Amino acid sequence: MSAKTLSTTKLLATSKLPFALAALMAMPITSVLADIQPRSASLNYSQKSLSNAGNPAAAALIVERKDPHVMTGGLIELGAGIEYGDIDDLFEKIDELSDDFNPPSDDDSNPNEPSEPSNPDKGNEWDDLFEEYPDLEDRLDIVKDKIAITAGLFALIASEGYAKAEITSEAAFILNENLYGGTLIFGASLKANSKVVGVFEKLNFDADQAKEQLKTLPDFDEADPTQELDLSAGITLFYNPANKNTKITIDNDSLLLVKATTVSQMSLSYSRKWQNFESGDLYWGVKPVFYRVGLANVSTRIGDITDSEALFDDIKDADFIYENGFDVDLGLVWAAPNYQLGASLTSVFENTYEFPEVDRRRFSSTQILQTLDHLEEFTMQRQLKLEAGIYTEQRHWSLNMELDANPVEDPMRDRYQWLTVTGGYAADSWWLPSARVGFSRNLAGTKLAYVNAGITVMKFINIDVATTIDTVTLDGDKMIRGANIRIGVQFDY
Repeated sequence: MSAKTLSTTKLLATSKLPFALAALMAMPITSVLADIQPRSASLNYSQKSLSNAGNPAAAALIVERKDPHVMTGGLIELGAGIEYGDIDDLFEKIDELSDDFNPPSDDDSNPNEPSEPSNPDKGNEWDDLFEEYPDLEDRLDIVKDKIAITAGLFALIASEGYAKAEITSEAAFILNENLYGGTLIFGASLKANSKVVGVFEKLNFDADQAKEQLKTLPDFDEADPTQELDLSAGITLFYNPANKNTKITIDNDSLLLVKATTVSQMSLSYSRKWQNFESGDLYWGVKPVFYRVGLANVSTRIGDITDSEALFDDIKDADFIYENGFDVDLGLVWAAPNYQLGASLTSVFENTYEFPEVDRRRFSSTQILQTLDHLEEFTMQRQLKLEAGIYTEQRHWSLNMELDANPVEDPMRDRYQWLTVTGGYAADSWWLPSARVGFSRNLAGTKLAYVNAGITVMKFINIDVATTIDTVTLDGDKMIRGANIRIGVQFDY
C-alpha cells in the first residue's frame, strides 16, 4: 500500500512546510508505537475494546455486555497526523548556517572583484565591521556576538526546527467469542513516521586565543594575501588586507540527521473473565505481538549542505534495514455497574532495534560520535497505562480517563506520556449519531496539548479529529502546531 500525500490545509501547500511529509510520500504505510496524538483520545470505551491499541482485557467484557450501541465484529481505521515546531524560515536559517561553514571563494578574496553572496538575502559575504570598529576590544565583541548568534541558531534548529509526520492504519477482528470461555481477536497495525534531527557540536570559544589573533591584524599591509586567523573552536577569520574586509567561518561536525521508520505489527489478543465478585467482575487479557521494523536515516554535515530543502528528498531513496521482533502486552479490567478500572503493560520484553550506521569517517568530534551512537538505536520501552471510566446504567453517557504512568521514547527519541480525558454519548439508534469530545496532553517531550472531537454515524462510521492548542507563525500566518484525523469503520459479522 502506498502512502498518500496529505493536502488539506495551507500547511501542506507551501515549499517550507513540514519536510517530513516529503519523506513519507515515498514510504509504505507501516508502524505503531508512541503516536503524535494518542489513539485512545479518538475512541470511546466500547470502540477501544476492538482497537489494537486498547487494553487486551477489554474485549471479553464488551462482548459479554452486548450493548445495543456497540458493534463487536471488527474495526478498520486509517489516520494521519503532523506536528512541528516553530519552523518559520527554517530552511533560510539552515542555509545561513551552511554559508557560515564555508570559507570565501577565490572571487571573494580578490580585492579587485566585487563579491557575490551565495545567499542574496544575507548580503555581502565580507563584512566591513572591522573597518568601522578599529579597537581590539570592539572587534573581539563582534566575534563573540557572531558566535552567540551561531550557537543560538544551533539551539533553535535543535529544539524547534522539527517536523514530524505519521500515517497510520489499523484493523482488528474477533475470531472467536467463546474460545475456552474467552474472546480471541486478530489485530494488525501499520504506521509510517519521519523526522529531521539537528545534531550540533558545542562551540568551545577561547576568547584569549581569539584576542591574540586579532592583535595581528594591523601587521598586514595591502600587498599581503588573504589571511586565515584561527580564533579557536574551529572558528576562522578570513581577513583581506587590501580592503580590510572580513568573513568569519565555522568548521565543526554539526549535522542534520533525517530519520524514517516503517514498523508493522500483527497480534492475537485473548481475554476472558477471571472471576465474578459481588461488586463487579475482573477480566484479564494477553496479547502476543509480532513486529517487523524497518529503519533508515540520512546524514549531512551542515557545511556540506548546498540546498537544505533538497536534503530531505534524500530519505526517499534511503535503504531500510529490517528486523523482526516479538513482544507481549498484558491487561486487567475491573468492571462494575457504573464504573470501570483498568491497567495494561505494553512491550514487556523491551526489544531494541538499530538504524543503519552513519558513515563516521567524516566526523572527529567525540560529542557528535556519542550522540550518533545514542540515535542509532531505539528500544520499544515498557509502559504502564492506567484507565478509569464512569457511565450511566445503560452506558449511554460516559467519562473516561487514561494516563501513561511512565514516559517512553519512540524511534525518533521523542518522549511521550499521554494524559487523556474523553466524554461521550453512545446512541442505540442508527439515525442518531454518537459523539465524543476530549482533551489530551503530552506530559513529557513537547508538552503539547490537543483538543479532540468525534462522531459515530449510523453506528459503524467513526470520524475523529484533533488539533493542538499551541500555535506558531509560519510564512507570516499563525498556524496550529499539530493536527490529526482518523476515519474508521466498525462492524458486526
